[in-house]
This record gives sequence, C-alpha cells and structure tokens, in this order.
Amino acid sequence: MSWAQISSHPLVITLFIVGALASIAAIVVVVVKAVRKKKKLKMEEEQRKKEREEDRQEILELWKKIEERFSALERKVEATMYKDGILEIERKDKLVLYEEGLRSMNEYQHEEAIAKFQELLPLAANASERCAILNLIGLSQRRSGATRDAEQTFLEMIKIAEQAKLDEPLSFALGNIGLVYHTLGEPRRALEYHQKALEIDEKIGRLEGQAIQLGNIGLVYRTLDEPGKALDYFHKVLEINKKKGNLKCQAGTLGNIALVYQTLSKLQKALEYYNKTLEIAEKIGSLEIQANALGNIGNVHLTLGEPQKALEYHQKALEINKQIGRLEGQATNLGNIGNVYQALGEPKKSLKFYESSLKIAEQIGSLEVQAHQLSGIGRIYRALGNPQKALEFFGRSLKLAEQIGNPEIQAIQLGNIGIVYDTLGETQKALEYHEKALKIAEQIGDLEDQASILGNIGALYGNLGDHKQALDYFQRAREIFVTIGAKLEIEKADRNIARARQKLAEQEK
Repeated sequence: MSWAQISSHPLVITLFIVGALASIAAIVVVVVKAVRKKKKLKMEEEQRKKEREEDRQEILELWKKIEERFSALERKVEATMYKDGILEIERKDKLVLYEEGLRSMNEYQHEEAIAKFQELLPLAANASERCAILNLIGLSQRRSGATRDAEQTFLEMIKIAEQAKLDEPLSFALGNIGLVYHTLGEPRRALEYHQKALEIDEKIGRLEGQAIQLGNIGLVYRTLDEPGKALDYFHKVLEINKKKGNLKCQAGTLGNIALVYQTLSKLQKALEYYNKTLEIAEKIGSLEIQANALGNIGNVHLTLGEPQKALEYHQKALEINKQIGRLEGQATNLGNIGNVYQALGEPKKSLKFYESSLKIAEQIGSLEVQAHQLSGIGRIYRALGNPQKALEFFGRSLKLAEQIGNPEIQAIQLGNIGIVYDTLGETQKALEYHEKALKIAEQIGDLEDQASILGNIGALYGNLGDHKQALDYFQRAREIFVTIGAKLEIEKADRNIARARQKLAEQEK
C-alpha cells in the first residue's frame, strides 16, 4: 500500500484528527491553567497589597494613638520621656503593646502598664529602643510609688546607654534618676545626677534638655533651703525658654520662681509671679497650667489670712481640672479646699473634702497624695478632740511615706504624732517622735522642717519645766529661720525665746 493510499484511508484520517484535537485540547488546558494561575497570583498579590495597605493604615492609626498617649502623659508626668528609640517601629504587634501600655499609664493602671512594657523588652530591636522601654517602665514605677524599683530600672537604662554610647537616652536616664533620689530625700545625690545630665545636654547642644536639668537643679536647691541658688537656676531656665519662644515652659518656670518667693514668705512677690504664669497659660490656652496657677494663688491667699479668697481660687482650679478630666489635679484641689475649711474653723466640711481627695488618690494609685490627705484627716480628728483617731490616720500616712520612701512626709507625720502625744500628756513619747522627725529633716537637709521641729521640741521642754533646754532649742530654730529668711517665723521664735528667758529667770530666783 502506497503512502497516498494509506493517508487517504478514512480510519487513518479520523485517528489523525482525533490525535490533533487531543493535542490542541492539552495545549488549551495548559494555557487555561496558566491563565488561571496568573489570575490567582494577581488576586493574591492584590490581596496582599490590600492587607499591606490595611496594616499600614492600622500602623498609622496606632502611631496616632501613641502620639496622643504621649501628649497626654507629658501633661501628667513630672519627668522626660525618651521616644527616639521607638520612632521607626513598624511591627504591628509591638505597636499594639506600646499603645496598650501608654493607655494604661494614662488611666493610672500602673501595674498593667509595667506588665505591657516588660513584655516589650525582649522584642527591643536595639539599645535605643531598650532604653525607651526602660524609661517608660521607670516612670510607671515612680508614679505607682515603687520608687526603689524605679531607681533600679533607671540604673539599668544608664548602663545600657553608656555601653552603647547613646548620649540622649543617657541624659534622660540621669535626669529621671535624679528625680527619684529627690523623692527619696537624697537631694545631694539628685543634684549630682542632674548636673551629669546637664553636662551631656550641653555637649550635644540639646537646649530643651538643658532647660529641664537647670530647672531640676533649681528644685533641688529649693529643697536644700538655698533659695538664692534656686532662683539663679530658674532664671537661667527662663532665659533659655524665652530664646526658644517656649511660652508653656516659661509659665512653668515662673511658677517655680513664685514658689521660692512663697517659701521666703515674700507673698506679694509670689502672687506677682503666679499671676504672670496664669496670664501666659490663658494666652496659650493651657488649662493644666491655669489650674495649677489658680491653686497656688489660692494657697498664697490662705497664708495671707484670706480664706474666702483662697476658696474662690481653689474652686476655679477644681472646675478646670474636672473639665479636662485631670484626676491628680482634682485630688490636690479638694485637699486644698479641705485646708481652707480647716482654717475657717469648719472641721466637718474640711473632713468631707479630705475624704473626697483621698478617694480619688486611691482610684489613681497616687500613694503620695493619699499620704497627704490621710495627714489632713488626722489633723481634723486632732482638732475635733479625737486623739486616737488622729494617731490612726497619722500612722497610716507615715506607713505610706515609708513605703514610697518619702522622708519629707515621714518627718511631718512623726512630728504630728509627737503633737498628739503631747496633748495626751505623754511628753516623753512626744519628745521621742519629734527627735525622730528632727533626725530625718537633718538627713535630707530640710532647714524649714528642722526649724519647726526644733521649735516644737523647745515647747515640750518648756512644758516639762526645763526652760534652759527650751531656750536652747528656740535659739537653734531662730538661727535657721534667719538663714532661710522666714520673717514671720523669726518673730514667733523671738516671742518663744523671750518667754523661755522670763521663765528661766523666775526659776533661778
């Protein structure tokens, strides 16, 4: 059979066509599969792109929330926050933890905030971020009253920053640990750390940091009863903030200057500076600073013997803090109103305000404010002739002061307990507590408290008939009041000295 014959056979032709069609079908299947795969890959890529865009939007949203949390915290926390270490983060899981931790800080949930930030520590990408996280942990610990824990955290931050040669976070850590030592009643140690932080900020040309540390040094000198030095430093801060045009910081510094004049009993000068603070705060619309200034003006009017005027200012401050939801400020204002009603001779009203303040302080976990309000309640019970109840509240305040490591409050409460024992006729026990208070006041270099306690001890010796010892303590108190320029207290000391001399002369006849 020839080729022509074979190829023209119907069966052969049919088989050939079927084979060709099968090949075409196979090719079509391959092409279809390829098209489908390409389409699927395109859809998957579009889905991934959509997810990336959604993630990007979520990250941007998280960053927006984080910035809002930081802004809110900067109005509440008396310390600087190192943020550079977390500015480049794009991991959503980490940002969620930051946001949750900062939210907890703002809501006074200190333990929750610490837990979130500690969860972040192992995820830190570098030394800078680790420093930023430790800074947040330290601030949370300090706000919760765990001052010694905060000390250890900031020491760890210092170590990391030094090893990695990171000047900026090192300055933050040194400044914040300075604040811790100030709270712990170690002003000289605080001074050392603030000066180190200042040196770094001067080296790197960070003006904002310089202003902060100069201000902190001024506050330490105020505690050390060196008002002249304190004023020098506050004026340096004012000069920097004027150069930078930073009105908010100018207002804060003017408030610190006013506080020094208040301590010096230069009350009209203090009012002048507080009013300057208030004027700037109103100009820039800072309600927090307005509330602080109004409260401080109220305190000055109370010292001037103008309780009704003081009440008016404290109520204005309270209204503002309620308006902006600032619980710490509300607690302070309520306590100040309690002080006014105590001065007005309305102990029951006073008690009501102290208790309201205490309730808020407990809500936000502020142990320091709690200690102050417990002390106020103790004073009311003492005035109401209930010494046992007074001892209970002074004792609770003392316990909290010991817990947070605040020697200034400890000294005040030991003195208060001493006064109660004196009213109970237990003079020796009263002396014992006043001597303890004096020892602490001397340790922390608080001259004003030392002088007041010396005066109280002098009065106790007078009650015991030991007018020679009484005279010695009154004279020591007077010397300190002269040193710090407390004119009203000098006059009071002079009266006590004259009385003691008279009694001593009568005794020696």
